[in-house]
This record gives sequence, structure tokens and C-alpha cells, in this order.
Amino acid sequence: MQPHKLDVASCITLILTLNVNLIQAWELWKADSPFELVDPILRESCSEDQVLRCIHVGLLCVEDNAVDRPIMSDAISMLTSEAQLPLPKQPAFSNARSIVEEKSLSKSAEIGSINYVSMSTMDAR
Repeated sequence: MQPHKLDVASCITLILTLNVNLIQAWELWKADSPFELVDPILRESCSEDQVLRCIHVGLLCVEDNAVDRPIMSDAISMLTSEAQLPLPKQPAFSNARSIVEEKSLSKSAEIGSINYVSMSTMDAR
């Protein structure tokens, strides 16, 4: 079966899925086997190079420092070109952050949070 070309929407969907599985994605990236993120049933029907590029861009989109993250137009350009991409750095919300978040949740419970919901502020890039 001939691998089909991924369109930008498919790549963005893959990137959003990647963000959900970020710790696993980062570990597989470091182990030089990120293609393992792809469902085995789909592996034969897609281009490995394109999927790896989507994963690469996804990891760039979750950089710790917002200045290092590509803006959407740059991310789309990265997905549709063959240009060399910068190497991603370890994402901010990996193992170290999850430990901090667990402590935050337990403190919230002590303060009296009923549903463990946190308030977040959005900052522009």
C-alpha cells in the first residue's frame, strides 16, 4: 500500500494528540523512535517522514519558553515545507512539573477546593 500524504489538518490533529501524550512523545523522541506513537494499524498507510515532521513540530509547539514556540503561521510553514527544523528542548510539563502539580493538588485539597479545579491566567506571546 502506497503511503498517502498528510494534509495540514491531519498534521495539526496529530500535534494536538501528541500534546495529550507529551511525556510519552518526549521519551520516544529522546530514544529516537517517535514513530511508535502512531497507531500500528495506521503505520503502513502514512508517510513516516511526514509523521515524524508532525511530531517534531508538535514538540516545538510545547517549548517551555513561549518565545521559542512557533506562531501558527510558522508551524504551518514548517509542516508544509522541507526546511530543516530546530531541535526541540525538553517540554516544560514533563516529569518534574507533574510532581509539582501533584503537590499543588494536595495543597488545594487542604485549602478546601471541592473539585480540584485550578485557575489559570493566559498570557500573550
